[in-house]
Amino acid sequence: GVDFHIIEASAVFGGRIKRLDGFADFPIDLGGEWIHTDPAVLSRMLDDSAQQAKVDLVTYNPQTDSVWRNGKLRKRNITRHFYSEYKFKSTTWYGFFERFIVPSIQDRIIYNSPVRSIDYSSDQVVVKDRNDNTYEADKVLVTVPVSILKNSDIAFEPALPTEKVEALDSIYFPPIQKVFFEFSERFYPDLLVMDNLLTRNEMFYDAAFRKEAKSHVLGLFVIDDPAQTYVDLGTDQAIIQSALAKLDEVFDGKASQFYIKGAVQNWTTEPFIQGSYSHFEENISNTIRTLIEPLNDKVYFAGEAMNLNGDTSTVHGASESAYLM
Repeated sequence: GVDFHIIEASAVFGGRIKRLDGFADFPIDLGGEWIHTDPAVLSRMLDDSAQQAKVDLVTYNPQTDSVWRNGKLRKRNITRHFYSEYKFKSTTWYGFFERFIVPSIQDRIIYNSPVRSIDYSSDQVVVKDRNDNTYEADKVLVTVPVSILKNSDIAFEPALPTEKVEALDSIYFPPIQKVFFEFSERFYPDLLVMDNLLTRNEMFYDAAFRKEAKSHVLGLFVIDDPAQTYVDLGTDQAIIQSALAKLDEVFDGKASQFYIKGAVQNWTTEPFIQGSYSHFEENISNTIRTLIEPLNDKVYFAGEAMNLNGDTSTVHGASESAYLM
């Protein structure tokens, strides 16, 4: 019963969920990929317990894993004993939203309209985009990544309260890269971690794990300082070649030998994302409470960094945050 519009900065929905089709014989999650909780959360997101049965999932608990450190490859194979999550089998997070959520709101989404200002000084909130379009509403829900707020890409009138700015400044939003490689043969374990198995800031993983796919696809997830090293290379081809060189060192040249093609998703250089997801140093609950505090009961905030239940940095946590505000 609420009249609404969604003002979307980019040309597609989804934010940090994105799908790559045609690269392999299964769709690839270029952004959010794992389901970091019980799959029942999918039904809760839809408020329909019957829908979960319509989505095929796989249990993601790598059975073989290795660590490359100080020039040596060490087989560990211990991850399966303490780590288990879920992934989509034949679809993606993007596909989940595309099938179950977007159809009912598609005609309410205004694409290619990055917001440049939000004025909540009067009875109506006035939102202006970079195309000089103006929108007025009783209330506005802001769901941009915290990077956009941290960098003041949206001007607020009145300005954001000091305590909210300080809360934003306390959040670390590191760089991130995802890269995918197709090989003609598989020569790698389910999981290869560079340097440290616990932090896993740079890890190669079998992207086809339990998907019953014929394609041999290896994913690279890299965040924080190691990701910045890739970002600084500049081009997708340079990023791919750098990662292949690492794999060649680990696997005696097999990466280059069996390499077919690669694809890069550089979230750090995406203008409306600018990084990965929120990292909190301390006082998480207090920080989040400050972040989600409405402005004059007119402007509200939600997103992966704004979930008081603790499910920050996740797709389902971002969705849930809008219910909890």
